[in-house]
Amino acid sequence: MNKRRLTLGLLAIVLLSATWVGSRLWAGKTNIYTSLEVFQRVLQITRDTYVSDVELDEMIEDAMNGMLRELDPYSMYMNPEAYENLSISMQGEFGGLGITIGITDDWLTVISPLEGTPASAVGLQAGDKIVEIEGESTEGITTDEAVLKLRGEPGTDVTISIWRNGMDDPMELTITRAIIKLNAVNHVARLTPETGYVKFSKFSRTAREEMEQAIDSLFQKEGVTKLILDVRMNSGGYLGEGVDVSDMFLERDLEIVQTRGRIPQSLRTYRAHEDPLYGDYPMIILADRGSASAAEILTGALQDWERALVIGDTTFGKGSVQTLFPLSDSGRLKLTTAHWYTPSGRCIDKHRAEQEGEENESATLHTLGKRKRELYAGGAIAPDIYVETEKLNDLTTLFLSKHVFFAYAVDYLSADPDIDPDFSITDEMLAGLADEAREREVEFTDAEFAESGEQLAYRLRLQIVAQKWGDAGRYQAILEDDPVVLKALELLSKVETTAELFSYVQ
Repeated sequence: MNKRRLTLGLLAIVLLSATWVGSRLWAGKTNIYTSLEVFQRVLQITRDTYVSDVELDEMIEDAMNGMLRELDPYSMYMNPEAYENLSISMQGEFGGLGITIGITDDWLTVISPLEGTPASAVGLQAGDKIVEIEGESTEGITTDEAVLKLRGEPGTDVTISIWRNGMDDPMELTITRAIIKLNAVNHVARLTPETGYVKFSKFSRTAREEMEQAIDSLFQKEGVTKLILDVRMNSGGYLGEGVDVSDMFLERDLEIVQTRGRIPQSLRTYRAHEDPLYGDYPMIILADRGSASAAEILTGALQDWERALVIGDTTFGKGSVQTLFPLSDSGRLKLTTAHWYTPSGRCIDKHRAEQEGEENESATLHTLGKRKRELYAGGAIAPDIYVETEKLNDLTTLFLSKHVFFAYAVDYLSADPDIDPDFSITDEMLAGLADEAREREVEFTDAEFAESGEQLAYRLRLQIVAQKWGDAGRYQAILEDDPVVLKALELLSKVETTAELFSYVQ
């Protein structure tokens, strides 16, 4: 009797539970169906009665992106053309400006300009807000919409307006598009008999291969025993390439990055699967606010395991996984499905940290090596040693945008083609630069010119060197005066082991 009552009681509970769950599911469906009916009705009324003709396809696309934009800056609907542009951006060549862009505070923002491109030639910097493209505001624009506007035939112009922190008003720039080549490694050099340098600019599909070639050439041919890996302005790329490049420096089986999301499939841990190339040697990573995405995977993993010291500025904080879902119109839904976490448990994504109020979180995590150093855990990767990055002032940016340095360098080298590589910028050359600027209707006072003199002289020297000796000469000139590189060289000159290197930080 008792068993029968117990069985009936359990059956009643099950039936009641099933009824409650079913009602909740139906209520949820009803709400969705009701909302979709309302949306369809709004479209119909707008199509039939709005004061002028409307394009329903555009309205629907805008509605989808408006909905997704509320989630985060990276989720979006991509029409077929936008998806094709995304594929092109990760491989091959295309006509454009040479910038990686993202959305911050609802505005189109420069994550990083690629070196040797039209964007870097006019002085665009990480963090610049592109507030207009061809006179149209970019507020609320998606990155894919911006890409379509910024790319075009090589040799054609596009006019943008930028706002930089400290500017009173936006500055208008006209930039000529050029063929953009997506190399992963841009420069390899031996800076001292013991120290090699690699400028690593993008995690393209050939990143691992190019990095191996660079490291081999330095350690085998040049005989270096220490390394500076420069990922400043490296906007990242494929997660897989970020893992593969990190694998070159970490011990086998050490965790590199973990992805975590709401669905079970999003939880994945990526580990090093090979022994590190050339073992353990003193290594410094140079990072800044233009270091993003896969560059942050690499920087975070090597910092967490105390494999490399990080010098420079805090990174961009783009640490999320976007999954592409195919759609019936051949477009794609690009949706954030997970966030990236470093081996110590830091979430790289700054947007998530801001949403959850963690951007000012005190250091509660620690490195995983012997030193157990405290780590900032509020999104992005903070450096071990901060070195301020040069900020271009308004006059220098204006000279770059009006091609003043370029024009003067052309005339100067025509008059003096046998210039010595160790030349210095003289007062006479600066006066000529000022005359060139005024001929190009650049307005400035003598006081403003004098105040910017040191920066103008440096940029003029770089332009002359680049025209005379190409990229190799330009890099040599940059590295000679780069304060971040000089700090790294100073530290490396004092040490022979990784342990000694880390003795210089808490």
